[in-house]
Amino acid sequence: MRIVLNLPNTLSIMRMLLIPPIFILILNSTPENYGLLLVLFSLSVLFDFLDGYFARRLKQITEFGKLLDPVADKLLILFMIIALVLKAGFPLWIAVPIVLRDFLILFASFMIYKKKNKIKPSLIIGKIAFGSLSFLIFLYIVSLNSIPEQLILLKNFVSVFALIFLLWSWMEYYKVYRRENGGKEKNFNN
Repeated sequence: MRIVLNLPNTLSIMRMLLIPPIFILILNSTPENYGLLLVLFSLSVLFDFLDGYFARRLKQITEFGKLLDPVADKLLILFMIIALVLKAGFPLWIAVPIVLRDFLILFASFMIYKKKNKIKPSLIIGKIAFGSLSFLIFLYIVSLNSIPEQLILLKNFVSVFALIFLLWSWMEYYKVYRRENGGKEKNFNN
Protein backbone atom coordinates (compact mmCIF):
# COMPACT_ATOMS: atom_id res chain seq x y z
CA MET A 1 0.00 0.00 0.00
CA ARG A 2 1.35 3.36 -1.01
CA ILE A 3 1.20 6.28 1.44
CA VAL A 4 -0.48 9.22 -0.28
CA LEU A 5 -0.41 12.63 1.39
CA ASN A 6 -3.30 14.35 -0.31
CA LEU A 7 -5.68 16.80 1.43
CA PRO A 8 -8.06 14.17 2.87
CA ASN A 9 -5.24 12.03 4.27
CA THR A 10 -3.49 15.10 5.68
CA LEU A 11 -6.71 16.00 7.52
CA SER A 12 -6.86 12.48 8.95
CA ILE A 13 -3.24 12.76 10.13
CA MET A 14 -3.98 16.16 11.67
CA ARG A 15 -6.93 14.58 13.48
CA MET A 16 -4.63 11.91 14.91
CA LEU A 17 -2.17 14.60 16.04
CA LEU A 18 -4.98 16.31 17.97
CA ILE A 19 -5.67 13.22 20.08
CA PRO A 20 -2.82 13.61 22.65
CA PRO A 21 -3.51 17.28 23.46
CA ILE A 22 -7.26 16.65 23.75
CA PHE A 23 -6.61 13.64 26.01
CA ILE A 24 -4.29 15.70 28.25
CA LEU A 25 -6.70 18.64 28.33
CA ILE A 26 -9.57 16.38 29.43
CA LEU A 27 -7.50 14.82 32.21
CA ASN A 28 -6.28 18.25 33.34
CA SER A 29 -9.42 20.24 32.56
CA THR A 30 -9.70 23.65 34.17
CA PRO A 31 -11.86 26.67 33.37
CA GLU A 32 -8.75 28.23 31.79
CA ASN A 33 -8.14 25.45 29.24
CA TYR A 34 -11.80 24.53 28.71
CA GLY A 35 -12.19 26.72 25.61
CA LEU A 36 -9.10 25.23 24.00
CA LEU A 37 -10.40 21.72 24.76
CA LEU A 38 -13.74 22.47 23.05
CA VAL A 39 -12.00 23.99 20.03
CA LEU A 40 -9.57 21.08 19.58
CA PHE A 41 -12.25 18.42 19.97
CA SER A 42 -14.57 20.27 17.58
CA LEU A 43 -11.70 20.57 15.07
CA SER A 44 -11.06 16.82 15.27
CA VAL A 45 -14.71 16.07 14.46
CA LEU A 46 -14.74 18.71 11.70
CA PHE A 47 -11.58 17.20 10.17
CA ASP A 48 -13.33 13.80 10.15
CA PHE A 49 -16.20 15.26 8.14
CA LEU A 50 -13.89 17.20 5.83
CA ASP A 51 -11.52 14.33 5.04
CA GLY A 52 -14.39 12.22 3.70
CA TYR A 53 -15.99 15.17 1.93
CA PHE A 54 -12.78 16.17 0.14
CA ALA A 55 -11.87 12.57 -0.68
CA ARG A 56 -15.17 12.16 -2.52
CA ARG A 57 -15.39 15.68 -3.96
CA LEU A 58 -11.80 15.79 -5.23
CA LYS A 59 -11.84 12.08 -6.20
CA GLN A 60 -8.89 11.48 -3.89
CA ILE A 61 -10.05 8.23 -2.28
CA THR A 62 -6.97 6.08 -1.68
CA GLU A 63 -6.29 2.72 -0.09
CA PHE A 64 -4.15 4.54 2.47
CA GLY A 65 -7.07 6.87 3.26
CA LYS A 66 -9.47 3.92 3.61
CA LEU A 67 -7.15 2.61 6.30
CA LEU A 68 -6.18 5.90 7.93
CA ASP A 69 -9.68 7.37 8.39
CA PRO A 70 -11.21 4.53 10.44
CA VAL A 71 -8.02 4.12 12.48
CA ALA A 72 -8.13 7.85 13.29
CA ASP A 73 -11.82 7.52 14.23
CA LYS A 74 -11.17 4.59 16.53
CA LEU A 75 -8.11 6.14 18.19
CA LEU A 76 -9.97 9.40 18.81
CA ILE A 77 -12.95 7.59 20.35
CA LEU A 78 -10.75 5.24 22.40
CA PHE A 79 -8.64 7.96 23.99
CA MET A 80 -11.61 10.27 24.61
CA ILE A 81 -13.51 7.39 26.27
CA ILE A 82 -10.54 6.52 28.50
CA ALA A 83 -10.09 10.15 29.55
CA LEU A 84 -13.79 10.69 30.18
CA VAL A 85 -14.18 7.46 32.16
CA LEU A 86 -11.32 8.64 34.38
CA LYS A 87 -12.33 12.30 34.61
CA ALA A 88 -16.05 12.67 33.98
CA GLY A 89 -17.76 9.43 34.98
CA PHE A 90 -18.42 8.30 31.40
CA PRO A 91 -20.55 5.15 31.87
CA LEU A 92 -18.78 1.82 31.49
CA TRP A 93 -21.97 0.22 30.12
CA ILE A 94 -21.38 2.17 26.93
CA ALA A 95 -17.56 2.48 27.07
CA VAL A 96 -16.98 -1.28 27.04
CA PRO A 97 -19.14 -1.99 23.95
CA ILE A 98 -17.52 0.94 22.13
CA VAL A 99 -14.00 -0.34 22.73
CA LEU A 100 -14.97 -3.96 22.03
CA ARG A 101 -16.74 -3.04 18.78
CA ASP A 102 -13.82 -0.96 17.53
CA PHE A 103 -11.30 -3.67 18.39
CA LEU A 104 -13.38 -6.32 16.60
CA ILE A 105 -13.86 -4.12 13.52
CA LEU A 106 -10.11 -3.47 13.30
CA PHE A 107 -9.38 -7.18 13.77
CA ALA A 108 -11.92 -8.20 11.11
CA SER A 109 -10.58 -5.54 8.73
CA PHE A 110 -7.05 -6.86 9.25
CA MET A 111 -8.22 -10.40 8.54
CA ILE A 112 -9.97 -9.33 5.32
CA TYR A 113 -6.90 -7.40 4.22
CA LYS A 114 -4.63 -10.34 5.02
CA LYS A 115 -6.84 -12.79 3.14
CA LYS A 116 -7.89 -10.67 0.15
CA ASN A 117 -5.45 -7.74 0.16
CA LYS A 118 -8.49 -5.49 0.15
CA ILE A 119 -9.45 -2.62 2.45
CA LYS A 120 -13.17 -2.29 2.94
CA PRO A 121 -14.42 1.31 3.18
CA SER A 122 -16.37 2.53 6.19
CA LEU A 123 -20.10 1.92 6.14
CA ILE A 124 -22.52 4.83 6.42
CA ILE A 125 -23.98 3.30 9.60
CA GLY A 126 -20.45 3.33 11.06
CA LYS A 127 -20.20 7.04 10.30
CA ILE A 128 -23.57 7.65 11.97
CA ALA A 129 -22.39 5.69 15.02
CA PHE A 130 -19.17 7.76 15.07
CA GLY A 131 -21.20 10.98 14.83
CA SER A 132 -23.50 10.01 17.69
CA LEU A 133 -20.52 8.93 19.82
CA SER A 134 -18.76 12.21 19.03
CA PHE A 135 -21.83 14.15 20.17
CA LEU A 136 -22.00 12.09 23.37
CA ILE A 137 -18.30 12.75 24.03
CA PHE A 138 -18.90 16.45 23.35
CA LEU A 139 -21.68 16.46 25.99
CA TYR A 140 -19.32 14.89 28.53
CA ILE A 141 -16.63 17.43 27.67
CA VAL A 142 -19.17 20.25 28.11
CA SER A 143 -20.14 18.81 31.49
CA LEU A 144 -16.53 19.17 32.66
CA ASN A 145 -17.12 22.92 32.99
CA SER A 146 -20.83 23.19 33.69
CA ILE A 147 -23.30 21.83 36.18
CA PRO A 148 -23.54 18.16 35.14
CA GLU A 149 -27.10 17.82 36.47
CA GLN A 150 -28.29 20.10 33.66
CA LEU A 151 -27.06 17.59 31.10
CA ILE A 152 -28.02 14.30 32.75
CA LEU A 153 -31.22 13.72 30.77
CA LEU A 154 -29.63 14.68 27.46
CA LYS A 155 -26.53 12.56 28.15
CA ASN A 156 -28.72 9.56 29.03
CA PHE A 157 -30.80 9.95 25.87
CA VAL A 158 -27.76 10.35 23.61
CA SER A 159 -26.06 7.40 25.37
CA VAL A 160 -28.94 5.09 24.48
CA PHE A 161 -29.19 6.55 20.96
CA ALA A 162 -25.43 6.10 20.41
CA LEU A 163 -25.53 2.56 21.79
CA ILE A 164 -28.30 1.61 19.35
CA PHE A 165 -26.29 2.87 16.39
CA LEU A 166 -23.15 1.30 17.80
CA LEU A 167 -24.79 -2.13 17.98
CA TRP A 168 -26.42 -1.69 14.56
CA SER A 169 -23.08 -0.79 12.98
CA TRP A 170 -21.46 -3.74 14.73
CA MET A 171 -24.00 -6.07 13.07
CA GLU A 172 -23.50 -4.47 9.65
CA TYR A 173 -19.71 -4.75 9.87
CA TYR A 174 -20.11 -8.37 10.95
CA LYS A 175 -22.20 -9.03 7.82
CA VAL A 176 -19.43 -7.54 5.68
CA TYR A 177 -16.86 -9.72 7.44
CA ARG A 178 -18.98 -12.85 6.92
CA ARG A 179 -19.59 -12.03 3.27
CA GLU A 180 -15.88 -11.42 2.65
CA ASN A 181 -15.04 -14.72 4.31
CA GLY A 182 -17.51 -16.82 2.34
CA GLY A 183 -20.64 -16.30 4.46
CA LYS A 184 -24.03 -15.95 2.83
CA GLU A 185 -25.24 -12.74 4.52
CA LYS A 186 -25.84 -9.75 2.29
CA ASN A 187 -24.98 -6.18 3.24
CA PHE A 188 -28.19 -4.18 3.14
CA ASN A 189 -26.29 -0.88 2.76
CA ASN A 190 -25.44 -1.62 -0.88
